[in-house]
Amino acid sequence: MRTIVWEKDEGMKLTPKAKKIWESIPADQRLKILNNVWCVNCMKTTSMGKAEGKVDGGMLSLTGICTRCGGVVARVVE
Repeated sequence: MRTIVWEKDEGMKLTPKAKKIWESIPADQRLKILNNVWCVNCMKTTSMGKAEGKVDGGMLSLTGICTRCGGVVARVVE
């Protein structure tokens, strides 16, 4: 598994509401969120690349690609 190490959340596409929530999460926790995603194609825990986020039902919803196989992965942050 490739672990993502970002100093800044470069390349993330976030709606304004999603950005506000994302930035309220401590940086070390944000890395844990992006590096702990389940991929249904790999059937393993992986990292999320090219992340996009929006607020859906009051929760932050992140989607992106698996850094192993390129499949679609998602993560909800409550």
